[in-house]
Amino acid sequence: MRLTPIQIRKQEFAKKMRGFDPEEVAALLETVASDFEELLKENMELRTQKAVLTEELQNYKKMEDSLRSLVTQAERAAFESSESLRRTSKIVEHEAEVKAQQILNEATQEMVRAKAKLAEVKNLRETMVKTIRTILTAQLDMLNSLESELLKQEPTTEILDIKSIVASIEKSGENNG
Repeated sequence: MRLTPIQIRKQEFAKKMRGFDPEEVAALLETVASDFEELLKENMELRTQKAVLTEELQNYKKMEDSLRSLVTQAERAAFESSESLRRTSKIVEHEAEVKAQQILNEATQEMVRAKAKLAEVKNLRETMVKTIRTILTAQLDMLNSLESELLKQEPTTEILDIKSIVASIEKSGENNG
């Protein structure tokens, strides 16, 4: 099941004695929801960019096919022309081939750049996903560690200072991040 920013914002936890401060939990959920919403927007933008680049790549391939077809037609026309036009057609053909090759080279270079951009976008997305996964795993490890430490401690009559626990979690998060 995929979470949405709205689900994160509306998440409620059971209240227990000596639990977390509800305002701090709500603030954290709001921060997580906002960050998650930003990532969703960025992901959508990257998908849009990918679609645009894919469309451009297809257009360049069509241009390449058209150019190849034009070169073939020019060669046929030159072959079928009379002897008197042969010299002139060879000159025109040569110029057309040079121009077509230039255009083909430019289209090929543009296609290579588009493929590189697409690969860069994919790499960026993979890096973002790995980074988010690493952060979430580290946070889960910290939470598990804190939970096991709290379970190991014998109950006391003192009330735990939640702010100091949160500060130590934030400090260890900064050290890990």
